[in-house]
Amino acid sequence: MKKVLGLIFVALLALAGCGQTNTATTESSSSASSVDSSSQASQVKEEIKETTKVLVGKVEDSDARITVVYTDVVKQFTIELMRNFGDEIPAEVSAEEMQALLREQLATNTEYLEIKDEPGVSVKYFVTEDKNWKAILSLNFEKADVDKIKNTYYLKDILEDVEDFKKPNILIAGLKVEGFKEESTTSAV
Repeated sequence: MKKVLGLIFVALLALAGCGQTNTATTESSSSASSVDSSSQASQVKEEIKETTKVLVGKVEDSDARITVVYTDVVKQFTIELMRNFGDEIPAEVSAEEMQALLREQLATNTEYLEIKDEPGVSVKYFVTEDKNWKAILSLNFEKADVDKIKNTYYLKDILEDVEDFKKPNILIAGLKVEGFKEESTTSAV
């Protein structure tokens, strides 16, 4: 991380140096050069694009889809897990009945209640029409109090290496090492 910050600082210094072509100029010329340097530095800042990467793979017995939205740090991290209940649900029990049972269980689940109303954190569970279990956990790092939530039941494994979320390329590379494949990439300014 220090190397990245160092490179950004060096790039800004180089841009500032390019903006000042003549060191023996008048004071008004020097301030105009300073304004040019400031505008060049803000252009560099504007060039940091927001990128979205979607990776698919497996987490234990569940299919997983991870979406990472980032600039120089991760802004949003979402993991969707889907798992077939298999023979665990009797044929006569509908998906709606299973969803109602799931809501009932969550209403008293202390681990779920611990993060349910946390800003920047969203945990949702569903039972699909074909009786698959689906969970979506989403973290908005611009709103979440990471220090407060990093030791909760739902997030302790994800945020175990919280520093990786400050280095999105390392996070994504780590997911790829774990067998995740990139689905698509989009960028926006």
